[in-house]
Amino acid sequence: MGMAVLVVPVVERFGERQVLIVSGILQFISCFTSAFLTSFPLLLLCMGIILGFGAVLSLVSCMMATDKYFDKKKTTALTLISLGASFSMIIFSPVTKLLLENYGFHGTMMIFSALMLNTVVCGAVVFPLNTKESKTGVETSHKTQIDILFVKRPSFIMYMITNVLFVAGYYVAIGFLPETGISVGIDMDDISLVFSISGVLQIIGRLTFGFLSYKLPSHITKLWIIFLFAVGLTLLIVPFSTKLYHFIMFGLLNGFFQGGSLIGFNLCLKNLLELKYYGRGLSLALSMQGVGGLIGTPIAAFLQKASGNGDIVYLFAFSIFILSGIILLPFSKPRKETRTDIEIAVSQNNFKVYTRRVEQSKNNEIVYERDMNLFEFNI
Repeated sequence: MGMAVLVVPVVERFGERQVLIVSGILQFISCFTSAFLTSFPLLLLCMGIILGFGAVLSLVSCMMATDKYFDKKKTTALTLISLGASFSMIIFSPVTKLLLENYGFHGTMMIFSALMLNTVVCGAVVFPLNTKESKTGVETSHKTQIDILFVKRPSFIMYMITNVLFVAGYYVAIGFLPETGISVGIDMDDISLVFSISGVLQIIGRLTFGFLSYKLPSHITKLWIIFLFAVGLTLLIVPFSTKLYHFIMFGLLNGFFQGGSLIGFNLCLKNLLELKYYGRGLSLALSMQGVGGLIGTPIAAFLQKASGNGDIVYLFAFSIFILSGIILLPFSKPRKETRTDIEIAVSQNNFKVYTRRVEQSKNNEIVYERDMNLFEFNI
């Protein structure tokens, strides 16, 4: 995730289709090569760096392609493509265990490498759209400056901090729940069941958040904050859990709100940034999530060791989830929606109809044109 900030310039230069195809090839090579490696540093290079970079390439380019392809029901489309993460959580855990038991690490990685090649097929069908972006006023002569100007906004800075915090808390439950369950007599098969239940509820949570975002497009940031608060509160269940049904209840509630929060960071960008900044904003958010994933679990482990109390990790995660929502509250006011117009362009030999988005900045009106080619013919 930390390399996500490098992906957007690559996508802008070569296009989503080419980047998706390359990402599939990279993931195939890393998995196939890993099947024959025995050295830990080389495994770290292949499975950690190369595979991770390929995954980020596919994730960001897929989201950017979806953002370009859909104009009216963009929120619904982005929600649906996010379901893959929840499905993989349900499917691949038992599948991986089954493959390892029957084929070992060598065979499992070769099978995974073949699965990764399907990304190449997916990328091949992402046909490029005939798009055009033109901007008026100051933006035309200072394109590079405008492209990164949004990172100085207080709302975006707080959004970035929120991404670091909520991902840091997200990995606490995943990393420490098995240990906590075993300490109270819950075996690993039952813990796996809890994670599977959580994965199912994540799907429902993502769909619910997407539906609410579609109905309340100006309040997506508020919805995300509510879901972040709810995830934090569910973590308080674990310190009092001693029976399997306690953990199942946690998996149900945490999975639902966690699913919503995992799609909320993406959708709320529509409230915080103009459309043209979506790709760069998303890549920076994913990079910050990478930072959160690196620091969350080690800090929790340190607190657990220093205090000698296993429950403190959940109190820590609860605190940072609540904090992540609080710092974003001042910037949750509804953002004025941009209007979408239909514009007709007539030249000597051509008649074209396309959509035009008009966005208002503080100093001047910025016109963002997306040539959707509603229809076009030569005269």
